[in-house]
Amino acid sequence: MYFTILLMLLNWSLEAVKWQLLIKKYERISFLKSLESIFSGVTVSIFTPNRVGEFAGRIFFLEKADKIQASIASVIGGIFQLAVTVIAGILAYYILEEHYEDFFRMKSFISENGLLLFIASGLLFMALLVFIYLKRNEKFKKYKKYIEVFTTYSKSTIGIVFMLSVLRYIIFSTQYYLLLKFFGINAGDTILYSLIAITFFVTSAIPTFALSEIVVRGATAVYFFSLIFTDSTVIIEASLLLWVINLAIPALLGGIFIWKLKFFKEE
Repeated sequence: MYFTILLMLLNWSLEAVKWQLLIKKYERISFLKSLESIFSGVTVSIFTPNRVGEFAGRIFFLEKADKIQASIASVIGGIFQLAVTVIAGILAYYILEEHYEDFFRMKSFISENGLLLFIASGLLFMALLVFIYLKRNEKFKKYKKYIEVFTTYSKSTIGIVFMLSVLRYIIFSTQYYLLLKFFGINAGDTILYSLIAITFFVTSAIPTFALSEIVVRGATAVYFFSLIFTDSTVIIEASLLLWVINLAIPALLGGIFIWKLKFFKEE
C-alpha cells in the first residue's frame, strides 16, 4: 500500500520532468516549481471533462512564457500520454481476444468506446492539418508562433517525452495491479495487466468530470474484471483507492500551491 503511494510521487515526478522539457523553449523552471505546477494542474483538471483543463493550472506558475504557447506545449504532452494509452489498449485487446474465450462478450462494449476514441483521434488529426494550412496561409502569420509549437521540438526531445509517457503508464498500471492484488484479485500477470490496459483505454474515451469519473472508472473496471472476479465491491474499492492516491491527494496538494499564488493573496 505504501509502495503504491511512493509510486504516485514517482509518477508525477516523471510528469514534472516531462513538463520541464516541453516548456524549456519558452521558460526554464526548476524541478520543484514544475512539480508544483503539475499538482496545481491536477487540481484544476478534475473539474473539467477528462481532465483537459490540466494546462490551466500549469501556466499559473509561468512568469515569462507566452501562455498560449505554454498551453499548447502542455496539450502536446497530453497527446503523447493518450497515445501510449491507446497503443497499450489495442495490444491488450488482441492479447485477450487470442487467449481468453470469454472475452468475446466484451467486444461490442470496447468497439463502441473505441469508436469514440477513434473519432477523437481523427479530430486531432484534422486539427493538425488545419494548423499546417494556417501556417502556410499569409493571412494567419500573426498566429505563426503558436502553430510552430507543434513543429519546433527535436526528434530527441519527442523521443524522451514519449519514453517518459511510457514510464508513467507502466507506473500507474503497476499501481492498479498492486491494489488489485492487495484486495485479493488474483490472476496471471498477463491477464491482469491486459484488463488494466483495456480499462484505461475505454475510460479515456468517455467524457467525465471529478465525481462522475469515479463512477465511470468503477463501472468500467467491474465490467472487465468480472471476467476473472465476481465481487464487484472489491473491484470498485481498488479503483476508488487508485483514484484517491493518484488524483485526489495530488489535487489537494495542488490546491495549496494555487492558494499561495500572488493573485490569491490580499494586496
